Amino acid sequence: MITEISFPAADGSLTIYGNLTLPFNDSANGKSVPAILVVNGSGPIDRNGNVPSMKMNFNTCNRFAEHISTRTAERSIAVLSYDKRGVGKSIKKQDKNIFYRAGMMDMVLDAVEAVRYLSQHPRIDKMRIVVLGHSEGAIIMPLICHEVSRSGLDPIFGCIFYAGFGENLKDAMILQRKRCLEEVREMKGAYGWILRRLVTKEGMEKQYNDMMEKVNADEQPDYISTHFGLIKQPAKWMREHFSYDVTSSLQKYVTCHCLAITGMKDVQVRSEFCDPQKAGELVPNATSIETHRPENLTHALRSLEGPSKLMNIKRDYTIMGKFPLDDKLLSITDQWCDRVLFGTELDRS
Repeated sequence: MITEISFPAADGSLTIYGNLTLPFNDSANGKSVPAILVVNGSGPIDRNGNVPSMKMNFNTCNRFAEHISTRTAERSIAVLSYDKRGVGKSIKKQDKNIFYRAGMMDMVLDAVEAVRYLSQHPRIDKMRIVVLGHSEGAIIMPLICHEVSRSGLDPIFGCIFYAGFGENLKDAMILQRKRCLEEVREMKGAYGWILRRLVTKEGMEKQYNDMMEKVNADEQPDYISTHFGLIKQPAKWMREHFSYDVTSSLQKYVTCHCLAITGMKDVQVRSEFCDPQKAGELVPNATSIETHRPENLTHALRSLEGPSKLMNIKRDYTIMGKFPLDDKLLSITDQWCDRVLFGTELDRS
């Protein structure tokens, strides 16, 4: 059963809208169920996991919720996803730039308000709320855990990190520039020859430095415009990300059960943090940590049989967005939920 819901944004400036998917099978007896809150990656992403402004449809959230809704009655889980501020119905008609004005902490605190909504819902077991972060959602997860505790809410019971565990925005951007140059260097034929003259290390570094000069300007703008005003970039969001110590936050703030999955064919973030030893060092205070690095899994949470290339990312993602979420990813997640939400680890005594 899918219901549109709403809750106030953290700063009270607008209303956030989303979808709450509740299991049909528990409504009669009033049984409370655990819930998974989905926090999406960077960009103007809606409650379904799509980017309407770029006409890129991944349907990550609604397909995840649809999958979770097929679970057996005794292991039912609710799922909440929402339109980011400035996206979908979460808008202010008098401010078309509200998404670009938002900082990283606005995204964190809006997620906390989503947790608050779930904790107050009569059908949700507030002691069994899990946050699933994809990409940026995984990067900011420690801050969500911290701010939930600071707000007086019950601690997050579990964290699911999809494609972003241990990563930070600055290093991810460096990684992507490096991979882009490597792919151009390896390209064959006339197209490769042309690209090697257009896409250079010096050119990419200048473009990046010019952008960061605007981001860090004395007036501290909320957002900037690049490419002759055609493209907007969220400057406040970038400054906050670049000052955020992900490693320290993971070590201090994550104290719950954790599942971390990053695919080996993810060209946008590093999968090395899902090495069991490294993961244990990153979240030493976690109740438990389980990690996986599926061989063919991409950042789009689908598998790719052939090579994964950053230069082909828009084409590949457009195609993969039409496919279901990766079977192995969902199977791992189901098994983790069975064990953590419904198994012996639920006993906190």
